[in-house]
Amino acid sequence: MPESKQVRDDVIRVNGREIPYRLSRSRRRTLGLSVTESGVKVNVPKWVGQEEIDRFLQERIHWLLRNLEKIERNRREQPRLCHGETVFYLGVPLQIRVAPCLFPDVRRNGRMLWVSSPDAASVPELVRAWLRERAAPLLRRRLCIYARKQGGRIPGFSLSDARTQWGICHPDGRIRLNWRLAQAPLSIIDYVAAHEVAHLVHANHSPRFWRQVESLYPDSGMAREWLNRHGHKLMI
Repeated sequence: MPESKQVRDDVIRVNGREIPYRLSRSRRRTLGLSVTESGVKVNVPKWVGQEEIDRFLQERIHWLLRNLEKIERNRREQPRLCHGETVFYLGVPLQIRVAPCLFPDVRRNGRMLWVSSPDAASVPELVRAWLRERAAPLLRRRLCIYARKQGGRIPGFSLSDARTQWGICHPDGRIRLNWRLAQAPLSIIDYVAAHEVAHLVHANHSPRFWRQVESLYPDSGMAREWLNRHGHKLMI
């Protein structure tokens, strides 16, 4: 039978500030804390009392506040998809120019991305759709290049809309890559493609896996650093 969980929402108070979190009780043995764009999550064993939960959170309050601040900073740095703002395609900045029109359309002209839209509210999704349309053949092609370089079969491929992963290799060999990678320089796309292709050989992050990544893409360290520093800006 599936594991039953008890879930409820609560808050932790810090210097007059209330930080909401979701508390989940299950048969796990340890207390866990995570902070993502969707909020703060606390996972605890069923037997743990509220006093111990409060103490656990207070002991990690500086880590919690630091990560909440980082997420808020990342949100502020994410591009706004509207007239006059910039979106990237393959690392190239494109200025969005919006023209009122009954028939939605997106066209690139040099460093301009012209968006015909019946209303301003439709512009973000039109830009995302334009990127997704280009992401599918682009990411598939880069994935095939590294699969051939590895000497194995061409994996099944599809796009991902994940907010926390750039790619995933399923146990059956299918690979999904995040369509938002279409905004990144080609070197970064190649690193993610090589990373997931390497998982076809090593389904873990062992030293052998990282050696395989390096054999496919020698500049992997630089690419990982780029994603750590700039990846949040692609989460449009």
